[in-house]
Amino acid sequence: MSATTGSRFERDIVDEDFPFACAAGLLGSADPKEQSSSSCAGRCPAGSQCPTEATYEALPCDAGHYCPKGTSVPLPCPAGSYSNATDLAAASECTDASPGHFATTGSTEQTACAKGSYTNETRQGECTPCSGGTYQDAEAQTACKPCEAGGYCEP
Repeated sequence: MSATTGSRFERDIVDEDFPFACAAGLLGSADPKEQSSSSCAGRCPAGSQCPTEATYEALPCDAGHYCPKGTSVPLPCPAGSYSNATDLAAASECTDASPGHFATTGSTEQTACAKGSYTNETRQGECTPCSGGTYQDAEAQTACKPCEAGGYCEP
């Protein structure tokens, strides 16, 4: 048998196994006749995920994440941003946390800064504690208050 034709056994395996299961991140077809190559139906559409091999129906991207074209594992919204949507295709589609709030990596919502802390900018991944001589007695604030002269205050 020549090297170019392969053995009968090799041809039988290929014929029996085709079409091959598409890899994670690729979209296959429920109809084997429409899946005629190893590239399957193409990369998973942006905003969706194809998490396992042989995925023929793209799944929505997870909340708090985004899914570029060809995603098998959703990517988390970066710290300082969040999203409860399930169809984001890029990190830029995540919503920036507002001043007085923060969002950790992969958040589905922003969180108000606790008493004694603040953020005065958008897109913060954490709040800043009030320093000595200042305090904050409310949540979701953008600055700390100065302590009164001659008084003592907890940050």
